[in-house]
Amino acid sequence: MQPSMVLMSEHTTKELLARVEHALGTDRPQILESLRKNGNLLARMPENLRADKEVVLVAVRQCGSALEFAVDPLRSDRELAFEAVKQSGDALRVLQDTLRADREVVLQAVTENGNAMEYADSTLRKDPSFLLQAIGTGAAAAPAVSFAAEELLQDKSFLLQIVRRNPWTLGFLPGTVCRDPDMVREAVNRNGRRWNPLHPNCKRNGRSTWARI
Repeated sequence: MQPSMVLMSEHTTKELLARVEHALGTDRPQILESLRKNGNLLARMPENLRADKEVVLVAVRQCGSALEFAVDPLRSDRELAFEAVKQSGDALRVLQDTLRADREVVLQAVTENGNAMEYADSTLRKDPSFLLQAIGTGAAAAPAVSFAAEELLQDKSFLLQIVRRNPWTLGFLPGTVCRDPDMVREAVNRNGRRWNPLHPNCKRNGRSTWARI
């Protein structure tokens, strides 16, 4: 590399760090306050701050996926992982593999956003008991059924248990399954007299099927 290029690189780096310091402030309280407003600012901080658990904790409480910008040891920290997925279930995608296989961490993520199941370890997506537990946490968890292992999505008795546990899952089942009379009846029985549009895949004569559930 040419000396001039090295000097330019060093100059650019110093200039960038100076801009970050100007934006965030140089004292700790000001930095923490900035992160409380925008956790993603962690990405622009020097390594010593991205290795500081208190700093990272403030960031992920504002934006769960900001954990992605922490140094590797902190990305494996279970306490930080819980805070991250509690704020945003989608943060599960930035966690280390061991945490994406952690039942309690994944359960917390799915409780916040059922779509987080997409990033769970395959062992959990194949586990009927875990899926039933996760699905049962509320309406927000319903999309999780979409990411169950293929063999479970073909098991009618299991899917009936899923719909019984959480009627909102009906709209996230495969097209032929969500039109099954037994499935619809179970959802209706469990969810009372509410109107709910089923998943777009549930179509009859080119139009979305609606069920009074």
